[in-house]
Formats: sequence, C-alpha cells, structure tokens
Amino acid sequence: MTKFLKESTITKAMSSYQTFAYLYDELTQNVEYEKRCDYILSFFEKNNIKSGTVLDLACGTGSMSIPLIESGYNIIGIDCSEDMLEIASERLSNKSNNFSLLKAKMQNFKLSKKIDACICCLDSINHLNNKSDVQSTFENVYNSLKYNGLFIFDANTVYKHNNVLTDNTFVFDEEDYYLVWDNEKINDRTVRILLDMFIYNGSSYDRFSEEFCETAYTIEGLSQMLKDSGFENIKVYDELSLDKPKENSERIYFVCKKV
Repeated sequence: MTKFLKESTITKAMSSYQTFAYLYDELTQNVEYEKRCDYILSFFEKNNIKSGTVLDLACGTGSMSIPLIESGYNIIGIDCSEDMLEIASERLSNKSNNFSLLKAKMQNFKLSKKIDACICCLDSINHLNNKSDVQSTFENVYNSLKYNGLFIFDANTVYKHNNVLTDNTFVFDEEDYYLVWDNEKINDRTVRILLDMFIYNGSSYDRFSEEFCETAYTIEGLSQMLKDSGFENIKVYDELSLDKPKENSERIYFVCKKV
C-alpha cells in the first residue's frame, strides 16, 4: 500500500476532525469522481453551461472541483472545515489558479458575484440535520445563481439510512491506520456516525474520535423545499442515471433550475 500520511503530517493532526480530513481521500478513493463529474457535465451541456463559474458547495478536499477545473470552469469552493480547505487549496493549486475557497456553512454563505451553477455532492445535504437548515441552504444557492443557472446535488435516501447504514459497522484496516465507522440509528431519518481512528505515528498508534449525524429527507420533502426557494424544472434521478428513483435507491440526484 502506498503511504499517504507522513509523520510530519500526523504530528500536525492535533484534532479528530483534522485527522478525518487527512483520511478523507483515502476513505473515498472508490467514489469515481471523474464519472460523477461527467454525469454533472452532461446536464451542464444540455443547459448550455459550457463555461463560467461553478460553486462546489461542501467541497471537502476538492475532489469534485479538480475535474471541473480540468474541464475549463472557474471554481468557488465552500466548506465549513478549515482542514479540508487547506488540503483542497494544495490540490487545486497544482491544477490551476482559477479557483477561490471560502470557509462558511452551507446555510449562510454569501458570494460577491452570481454563479452559473452549483453542485453539492456525496450526501453533503444529509449533514444538515433539520429542515430549516436545508431550506436556508436552498435559498442561499438560489440567490447566488444567475438566471438559467443549475443546482445539482445528491442525497442519501431514507431507504439507505434504514436498510444500509443503520446499526451497521464498517472497518478499514490499513498499514498506516485502523478506522471503525459505526452507524447508530437515532430515528427513522437520522443516523449518528461514530468514527474511531487509530493512526500509526512510527512506533505506536494515536487514537482520535469523531461524531456527526446524517439525516435523510424524502424526495417529496426536498422537492417542496426547492420549490419554496424558487427553483423550477426540478428533476430527480437514480444515482448516475436518467432513470427515476426506485424504492431501494440508495442515492439520488436532483437537477433544478433558476428561471
């Protein structure tokens, strides 16, 4: 296995979330970012958004921003984690200067200029644990878009929360780290995620813990909040397809427009 954490990096990782930020790319290496980007770009193409500025909302370490930059778009990345943004800055700087990064929450960010499109990927919407925060986020995005701008986001479904995540434990056992990802059901919509991380420091393991919640929303609920925010032409698809969501769909995509 190729080592990705240097001892100097580990020494700097003083908090649990810093540690999770450095592990994030390793844990999501099977996500197929380029495939997801191509899917999103197909909607940009259909709506004649062939250039311009794209907001990557909850951008994390910039993995979705990179293929968009390579496709010629200017990127604004927003995330509430300074640690994630530090990694994103380093990665994006190796690709282009056509980006800016902003530390802010999804529900209360402000931009100085209107954007052509906004994406929000990998169940970031599920990290908003109440409807008022989701509504505020949708309204923020709507107000930030130019007319005819697109908002594309994905979300884990209620089915996935109740049948895949709930009360399941996932273990990542690698050379440089050992991580236990435990999912605990809070209610029919919300899962508490407990991360127990053991990072090798060269002679022993340092332990870090992190906890957060994800909340699933129904298609009808999300669609109504989008409509209430002003969006029209709201389309919902099964993951990475043009098919309608199924009862057992685990992730769905929303594509909506400001007109």
